[in-house]
Amino acid sequence: MGFKRQIFSIIVLALSFLGIFGAAGVSAFAAQAQNGPETEIAEEAAAAAQAEGFAETVTAGRKGYTPYELCCMAQYYFKRTSADGSYPPEADCEEQKDGTYLITLRKKIDDGDGKFHYTTYAWYNVDSSAKGTDTFREKAIDLTLYSKVYTPEELCKQAQEYYYRKYDFYPPNAQYTANTDGTYTINLYEVMKDEGGVEHIATCGWFTVNVCGVGTDDIMLEAVDINL
Repeated sequence: MGFKRQIFSIIVLALSFLGIFGAAGVSAFAAQAQNGPETEIAEEAAAAAQAEGFAETVTAGRKGYTPYELCCMAQYYFKRTSADGSYPPEADCEEQKDGTYLITLRKKIDDGDGKFHYTTYAWYNVDSSAKGTDTFREKAIDLTLYSKVYTPEELCKQAQEYYYRKYDFYPPNAQYTANTDGTYTINLYEVMKDEGGVEHIATCGWFTVNVCGVGTDDIMLEAVDINL
């Protein structure tokens, strides 16, 4: 297991010199998942995300979700409730006159010669509490039944537990970067000492996920759902 973590560390170090390291968002790490205060960089990134409408809001004295969060929840809700477990790669949110949101789940299909069309998976009309109607099936839905919006610290914890389930090793440390598109890049690592007692970081995993925990494994270059 230690050999595999060292290989991951070498890969990440090489990517950093190529300018790929950190390209998914803000270049520096933010807070540790367990004990460590947020850095100034993380706070600035979070403020930028909030300015773009990615942060949670409070509506009428209760918790409300932003359009970005509703889209992420809708995508995951569809994945959990569809017959084949497919995950719509795109979600569009349009605010309606009555204050609700029409969420379109879709996929862009390239027809060639610069032309394309969309395949629509579902239309959900929900309010800021994530409750509303599946307009395709004409039934009431509650997106919170199958999806959850996580804080950055919760995402770090989810990533650690996901790594443990997959590789039978629990990374002792986790850091996150708040990206300007609303996603978070999470680094899982272990601080190790060589024979001379010098400490170095062995990277275990590197994930970029949305607030529902779905995204990419940035080392293996494949889709990932850290809820599983």
